[in-house]
Amino acid sequence: MINNKQNIFDYIKSQKWFFGIRVKELLLFYSAKRNNHNKYIKKEYGIGFAETLFIPLKKNYPIRIFNLSQAKKFHEISNKKILKNSQILISYIEKNKLLYQKINTYSKKLILTIEKDNQQKSIELFNKILSLYEIAIAQFIIIFSLGFKLAENKDILKNIDQVIKKHNTWRNGLTFKEESMNKSLFYFFKFLTTKKKLKISPLLLMKFLTLKEAKMWLDEKLTDAKIKNIIKTRRNNGFIYLNLRNNKREIVDNPTEVSKIQKYFLELDKETKKLNNKNEIFGQVAYNSNTIVRGKVIIIKDKSELKNKSHLIDNKILVAIQTTPHYIQYLKKAKAIITDEGGLTCHAAILSREMKKPCIIGTKIATSVLKDGDLIEVDANKGMVTIINKK
Repeated sequence: MINNKQNIFDYIKSQKWFFGIRVKELLLFYSAKRNNHNKYIKKEYGIGFAETLFIPLKKNYPIRIFNLSQAKKFHEISNKKILKNSQILISYIEKNKLLYQKINTYSKKLILTIEKDNQQKSIELFNKILSLYEIAIAQFIIIFSLGFKLAENKDILKNIDQVIKKHNTWRNGLTFKEESMNKSLFYFFKFLTTKKKLKISPLLLMKFLTLKEAKMWLDEKLTDAKIKNIIKTRRNNGFIYLNLRNNKREIVDNPTEVSKIQKYFLELDKETKKLNNKNEIFGQVAYNSNTIVRGKVIIIKDKSELKNKSHLIDNKILVAIQTTPHYIQYLKKAKAIITDEGGLTCHAAILSREMKKPCIIGTKIATSVLKDGDLIEVDANKGMVTIINKK
C-alpha cells in the first residue's frame, strides 16, 4: 500500500513482483480488465486480486507484472475453495459463458445501431458492453486461479475429469470471444471518428486511451484536442498503466518516470534470465510423455507468423512466447512444445495434455536463446531443454 511519503517508484521497489505474459493488448481493454474488477472479486472472495502493472518493456510488446505476495494470498483462497468443492469451478464457468453471450448480443446490436447512424444509442451500447466485460474479466481471474489450483491438486482430487474438460473448453474459446467483441468496438470507434471528422485512427484511440478517458471523451468531458494530445504524448513517451491499491493515479506517461520504471523491470527481468545456463533451459513441466524427444527447432513467436511458417512445423519442436487457440492445428504437427511464458492452465499446457505432447512452459528465454534449425533435446520429466547443436 502506498503511503503519503512514498512515490510510485519507491513503492514499486519495495514490493516483490513476477512477470506475467507479454501481450499485444490495447490499453482500452487492459484498463477495462482492471477497472472496478476488485469490487466484484472482493465481494465473491472476501479478498481483492493482486496489484498489476502494464508496461511496454519493448516496443509494441507490453507485459503484465503482478504483485507476488498479493497473488499468493489470492491463490491460497482458491486452493481452499477447490479442495473443498471442485465443482465451484464449473459454476463460475457457466456464469462467465452467460455473460459473454450477453456481450455478444449487445455487440451485434451495436453494429446494427451504427448502421442506422444512431450515435447516442451506440454510446449506450458501448457502455453496456464494457460494464459486462469488467465483470467477465473479474470472473476470469477467479476461474484462472481456481483452474490453476485444480491443476496443482489433480492427483488428490476425485471425479474432476468433467471439471477439467469444461475448464479447457472454456479457456480455448475465450480468445475468439474477445476478438469478436474487439471487432465490434473497433467498428464503434471508427463510426465516431467519422461522425466527428476526427483525423485519427480508431486503433490509436483504443491503444492509448484508458476506459475512463474514453468514457470522458464520449461524455464530452474531454475534448478532441485533449484526446489527440494524450495519444501524442503516449506514443512519444511510452506509458505505464497502474493498478495499485489506494492509489488514484492510473497512468504514468512522463518520459522520466516511464524510463525509470522500465529500466528497473528490465534489469529485474535480466537477472531472472541469468539463472538459466546457456546450453540448458529450464521450465515447468506441462505434460510429460516419459520419453526424451530430440528434434529441430521452429520458432513462432506470434500468431502472425503462423501462416508463413506453417509448412515448416511438421515434426519440429515448436517454440513460442506463448500459444493461443490460433496455434491448435499447427501444434498437432509438432513433436514437442516449449514456451517462454505460461503456467499449468495456459493454452499450451492444456493443449499438450490433450494431444499428449511433451511440453515445457515458462522457460522465460527459449525464444531468445534458440533459433530455427537448432537441434535440441526435450526432457519433460525434468523440465529441461538441452541444446545439442546450434545452427
